Amino acid sequence: MKRLVLITIFLFGCEKFDLKTDNPLDPNNPEYVQPTISILSPSDQETITTDKVDITFQGNELVNEYRYEIITTDIYKATDWSDWSASNTLSLEFLNEHTYTVNAQSRYLTEETSEDASVTFTIDALQPSSLLLYPKQIYPKANVLFKIDLYAHDLENVSALEFVIEFDNTKMDFSESESQVYGDVNVVFYNGTSKIYYTLGVYNSQTGFEKNQLIAEPYFLIKSNPPSSSSTIKISSVSAKTFDGQTIEVVETNQSQVVIQ
Repeated sequence: MKRLVLITIFLFGCEKFDLKTDNPLDPNNPEYVQPTISILSPSDQETITTDKVDITFQGNELVNEYRYEIITTDIYKATDWSDWSASNTLSLEFLNEHTYTVNAQSRYLTEETSEDASVTFTIDALQPSSLLLYPKQIYPKANVLFKIDLYAHDLENVSALEFVIEFDNTKMDFSESESQVYGDVNVVFYNGTSKIYYTLGVYNSQTGFEKNQLIAEPYFLIKSNPPSSSSTIKISSVSAKTFDGQTIEVVETNQSQVVIQ
């Protein structure tokens, strides 16, 4: 029995364990692999016909966190690097008609960080012959003035527009003095409550409104104590006419979500 114990001790005493190099997160381990990341969806340079997109990241086996940044000329959606998160999915919504580049990184528990992966995509969610409010989502604070831009989106041969902008006057007020319109003929009537009536006309060599022309900038002031945290600004009662007096259809309008901070 003693002989068996001595043999066992001898065998274990001869075996060496290198805890440092056996650690898969240790850069000194000969089998160490740096953290990696790829973006599975959407495809690079894809045109997306909705204002929502889910972006899926994938790291190698030992990755436990991800972060991202958004590069775009859309000032309402551009971001610096996010906080680290265990989620490998980024859901974006209320995207505007812009091109976006998402850069992403992964990391290990040791905070070793991967190189960047990136994907670029373009949002083209609005049909031609439409009126577009920009941005689709905005985050103003109480007692702060903000504006919404209104664009004529691919309105060909249209010389005159009539429409109404509606908003919730329990949460915000329309600022007539700050607001702007950009037609050759501009008639704006505010009913004092929740509707602004517009009549706009252009006379530019029978071509009508330019492609994606900015036609109005209504300004609003958030009230001191709005009754809830969100509201909408929308377009209604749209009528469009050509230079020869024909009435044509404006096929689509959108709305802006106002999330009060």
